[in-house]
Amino acid sequence: MPPMHLTLPVKLLLIAGAFALAFSPVQAGSRMPVDGVAVTVNGEPILLSDIEEYRQAMSAQRPAFATLTAAGQRQEVIDRLVDEKVLLAKAKQDTSLKVSDKDVEARAGEMYTRVAEQQGGEKQLELALRQATGMSLGQFKSRMNDQVRDQMYRQKLQMKFVGDPEPSQLQVKDFFQKYRDSLPVQKDGLRLSHLQWRIKASAKLDAEVRVRAEAIIKRLDKGESFSELAKQLSDDFSGKEGGDIGFTKRGTLDPDYERAAFSLDAGDYTLRPLRTRFGYHVIRISGKKDNEIRTSHILLKVIPSTEDTARAEAFLDSLKPTLKTGADFAAMARKISEDRKTREMGGDLGWFPRDSLDPAYKEFVDSLPEGGISSPIQIGDSYHLFRVDRRAAERRLSLEEDYGLVNQYTKEWLVTQKISGLVKKWREHVHVENRLSRFHLPENNPAE
Repeated sequence: MPPMHLTLPVKLLLIAGAFALAFSPVQAGSRMPVDGVAVTVNGEPILLSDIEEYRQAMSAQRPAFATLTAAGQRQEVIDRLVDEKVLLAKAKQDTSLKVSDKDVEARAGEMYTRVAEQQGGEKQLELALRQATGMSLGQFKSRMNDQVRDQMYRQKLQMKFVGDPEPSQLQVKDFFQKYRDSLPVQKDGLRLSHLQWRIKASAKLDAEVRVRAEAIIKRLDKGESFSELAKQLSDDFSGKEGGDIGFTKRGTLDPDYERAAFSLDAGDYTLRPLRTRFGYHVIRISGKKDNEIRTSHILLKVIPSTEDTARAEAFLDSLKPTLKTGADFAAMARKISEDRKTREMGGDLGWFPRDSLDPAYKEFVDSLPEGGISSPIQIGDSYHLFRVDRRAAERRLSLEEDYGLVNQYTKEWLVTQKISGLVKKWREHVHVENRLSRFHLPENNPAE
């Protein structure tokens, strides 16, 4: 069975139910049968509306799924929703897996903000919800919280039983060859490149912070407590915990930070302040095991002035007249861009569905033609130039242009394969009752 990958519209469907479908062309003119409980899993209901909404959304997203009969589509969706119920039940029964209300609210809040921005603001979102489903903003947020909680339980269960597998290039290639026709068709897409230039503090300001960091090391040399100094002086959130950030695997943290940390023995601290993009660090090692290290740090941030910010913006703006072609842009990105992940690829970010663009830069690139370059855009501690390399109303994924996305799909597929085996065993202890026949639904789609 091919994987059911969820692009943004389907993810919204799973969060907001019929609301997401209200913005889908598949929904236009369709009629939903009278709703009711179609399946129960140990008494937990799956509504007919859940099945139909999921089915219609997947028909729009997956060409291969759309070719199945209506009965075949429903059965595939039911199997997946039942597996989902079994998976969540297992996760919530496992006392070692904990999901806090605080973490749920934080992640759901981020998602809510993004959905509202995509609809043009909270008032427009509320109006759309009322018109499409009669759902209030409060109900929408509550449903989103529930979905986020379930998602976090799934992620914790996955990490416990499966981990985070990284597919090989051969696995990615084999997956693509086997499932290329089942992958979502990307609509209204843009291929982007960018050039990143960090806002740097003046040499004078940088030196002042370094002197403060050196003073902290002198206090440590005199025997003062690292933990207490972190609580008093660190600009990082970990300061409240005495600077402790726990065990981390190699490759997780800033490369410069890691190189310095792994060179120390347990109990040692850096004899000189370490400069990273975040500021100056004083690092202490409290434990090592295999390929992991436990560190604490005191961070003194180097915050650029308004003059530093203006200087960075003016520098990037001065480059625009020289970037006349895609080759010019790529060459400049390789030369000066400070995004390590894309620099060697000439700043290539790949393809994005237009509606998934980050609001931080969407309005700046949305109206650009092919070959157009944005004005400098500040995101966090950097300015960016974005270039629209290509636009496409509709396109299929390719291994050459979408390797990162196909790699992610392959990873999801590997996880699904392993989880499916576990769910199959867990499902033997679950009672499933299918009541779908009570609704007298058509076996075929209207067009068949």
